[in-house]
Amino acid sequence: MSIQISYRFVIKKEKNKQGLFPIYLRAFLKGKKIETATPVTIPFRDWSLRKQRVKNNNKNHERYNMILDAIDKKSITLLVHNFINEEFPLTLVQFKDRLLSINHNSAGKSFTDYILNYLEENKVKFKVETWFGYKSQISKILKFKKEIYFSDINEKFINDYRQYMLNTLSNNENTASKSLRVLRTFVNISIRFGYIKDNPFQYTSIKKVDGKRDFLSIEELNKLDEYYLNDNFSKTIDKEILGYFLFACYTGLRYSDLKTFSINSIVNDSIHLRMHKTGYLVNIPLTKKAKIFIPKISSDNDFVFRVYCNKVTNRVLKNIGIKIGLNKKITCHVARHTFATVSISLGIPIEVVSKLLGHTSIRTTQVYAKIVDTVKIKEMQKWDNLKN
Repeated sequence: MSIQISYRFVIKKEKNKQGLFPIYLRAFLKGKKIETATPVTIPFRDWSLRKQRVKNNNKNHERYNMILDAIDKKSITLLVHNFINEEFPLTLVQFKDRLLSINHNSAGKSFTDYILNYLEENKVKFKVETWFGYKSQISKILKFKKEIYFSDINEKFINDYRQYMLNTLSNNENTASKSLRVLRTFVNISIRFGYIKDNPFQYTSIKKVDGKRDFLSIEELNKLDEYYLNDNFSKTIDKEILGYFLFACYTGLRYSDLKTFSINSIVNDSIHLRMHKTGYLVNIPLTKKAKIFIPKISSDNDFVFRVYCNKVTNRVLKNIGIKIGLNKKITCHVARHTFATVSISLGIPIEVVSKLLGHTSIRTTQVYAKIVDTVKIKEMQKWDNLKN
């Protein structure tokens, strides 16, 4: 038995109400043809007849071509499966019906398998940490439910998953909300490619509350400074990690920026850096304190610090904190919070602190001002402990 059906993508010459021209899959068999519409509609000039794909000058060409690639792949799979496993070749009507069934009857298909496959196929389009973060979120979802189909994704599923995170995993509200935002991203991908019809997040709000921001007081910061300068480290790694942590305390740099911070970023005693997370360009003057923690840089390495993975960094910081008697959980991001709160405590105007942190809105920085005010109130309550 031979595969007798052939097909190609074509652009129809009749435009729709929006003035765009639809792309169809046209199949041929023994001089006959049959057509099925794709979700792609474009200006006529944006179609490449030779490549049967949307030209690069169309702003949505990547997304549209991914849709066409997916239909192409399904068509080939359908024909090959028929060739290997079935006695008779498909008719044009059977081919169209089965293709439509594959495209639209997704209720019994795995939502998580589809997203994992999507992440693998589009890996180069994501930042490394974003890609791994998405993979981690899929693992988290699968702990909630081992098999998840497109038909499972509804408002009840979202609410049940949220309660699972809050009650079973003991996630705080912000952690749960972050996971729901990632789930919403996955759902939007599925909607875009026709696997989910109605958006289950349409009537679901994702909460965001001001989370607890741990930071070091000036006294605690001085304790860590003293420990670093005494140089009583049993392991080089401990000194390296505490060094870039303290540097971040005096500059406000994120962990992700420390990883890419190069000697070329230091110009005229200032840090000139485009922040990894936001793309915001910051200019941070280097204080005498900050310069203490810049290691001697070898000529064969442009990076200022040897930055270890987050897990190792936080473990070392925790052990150092215990060793010097800090009754506080220290993680890498505590450094940025410390810079913000100490800067405001020292009287640096909030507008300046906001610029140094690379915040796009001063409202983000105002959270730290509230923290400082809360600390002041708490400290002033010590007067009430004085005996008459």
